[in-house]
Amino acid sequence: MSTPFMPCRAALVLALVLPVCAANVAARQHPWQAPPAREPNVVAEIAGPIVQPEPSRDLDIVWVWGVDKNHERGAHEYGWVMDRFVNTLLPLVPRVTAERAMYFPTAEQWARADVVVFYLQSPEPWSQEQYEQIDAFQSRGGGLMFFHLAILQGAGSELAARIGLAYASGDSPNGPTRWGPLPTPVHLTKAGLSSEILEGFGPTVDLVDEHYWNLHGDADGVTTLMTAPGGPALGSEAPPRPDELDGNAWPVMWTTERGRGRVFATVLGHNYFTFNDPYFRIMLLRGLAWTLGESFDPFKPLVTIHLER
Repeated sequence: MSTPFMPCRAALVLALVLPVCAANVAARQHPWQAPPAREPNVVAEIAGPIVQPEPSRDLDIVWVWGVDKNHERGAHEYGWVMDRFVNTLLPLVPRVTAERAMYFPTAEQWARADVVVFYLQSPEPWSQEQYEQIDAFQSRGGGLMFFHLAILQGAGSELAARIGLAYASGDSPNGPTRWGPLPTPVHLTKAGLSSEILEGFGPTVDLVDEHYWNLHGDADGVTTLMTAPGGPALGSEAPPRPDELDGNAWPVMWTTERGRGRVFATVLGHNYFTFNDPYFRIMLLRGLAWTLGESFDPFKPLVTIHLER
């Protein structure tokens, strides 16, 4: 079980006790990228006051990670992010148990989990048996969260059937997914502006990360919260110019429901400093609360705790 921790009183405003932006910018997708600065008072206003200091029930969170062999330190930091959330952040929340799973949860973990978080690149496509475990989990109301390259599974069709959209390989009917720098600011959709996950954010938000576009699946079948145009593909020596963008509104963040279970997914998560960005931390933790059907309040103290690599 989690370490006992009572971080707040009723109606206590979020305390900004630590720096709200990463200081180390040595590792990033492109040399010109840097973590955006955030004003503490704005972060506190977006997060809002803490009214409910603990969840309504005991919660079990399983965080799935893996070893990345394709990127230098600072990108795709699956182990670093897992360790900080499982061993440092989430145990601070009352009634929360956090545990890790390497590459895929065990049958026992699926049985006791309330939500399973995937942040990794799987070494091989999942089997039919593994998808059946996911189906059973969603059928009983289990929540799923997918970040960045965790949305890559084979051609994408099997995963898209469970989470709405997925990374498309070359043999996908709509062609392969492309990647490149995320054009910023990103745009909130009408659904995003009214969503509890993005409450308090304006119509656009500056985020610094990687973008995947042309995903497999039916974008009309999910609730898209945030979009960005695509291009230029692959690397870039400077922020994309308007004439380099394709003008499309590709999904960057979305939610959906399958069976009785909820899904929160985003293409964001390439740069390690993204997970230290209090804006993204709000989105992540609100997404977590939403998949659980719980209040965001107990997770608010985690928004501004800076985590060193």
